[in-house]
Amino acid sequence: MVTMGFKYLNKGQDIFDGDDGEDVYANEGQLQTRLKYFEAQLTGLDKSTLVEEKIKILLEIGRIQVERYKGADAWENAFTAFNLAQKDELWELAVESCDVMFLSEGPDALVALGHALWLSVTFPIDPEITIAMLQHLIEESPEEADTRAVAATVAHYITSIRCGANDELTFFTSQMLASVADKHSHIMDQSTFDLWLTERHGYDPT
Repeated sequence: MVTMGFKYLNKGQDIFDGDDGEDVYANEGQLQTRLKYFEAQLTGLDKSTLVEEKIKILLEIGRIQVERYKGADAWENAFTAFNLAQKDELWELAVESCDVMFLSEGPDALVALGHALWLSVTFPIDPEITIAMLQHLIEESPEEADTRAVAATVAHYITSIRCGANDELTFFTSQMLASVADKHSHIMDQSTFDLWLTERHGYDPT
């Protein structure tokens, strides 16, 4: 049985805040250069190319298109990548494909996020990717919603299982959980945090 240490952490700033408030935009010329590079790679593929390589190129193209606000194009490439990944049971790449579809902000972006969440929690993929998907859910939900609390709790549970109690990612999800608890129920100290976990989510932090 795994014992998880849920700790309330007093934070200097919200982990969801930007570090300096300044938006950073990639240069359009650089984006176009990158796009042409990966499009040339895609065109140059042949029947001997591993499917993983094709998927990764499609996702690079999709991410660049997201940066250039070409959502429909990004969705199309990510959807193609998802179908290839699903067919070969490449679940980590399937989740990354869903992530690009979500970021494209298309009509079915939340449906794509739902698929990403299910796959990333069900299959033992890179936990950083799983946590990123759960962060999307947290950020898309109202601050007082139980959805945020459940997502943050699941995130910390997953890192505790897959990474261990002393891993940096587990520490990060502890901060995530504390931040969500604060906004959800105005948690101010460790004892209130422990009570919140026990009463609302069935965990005994002791």
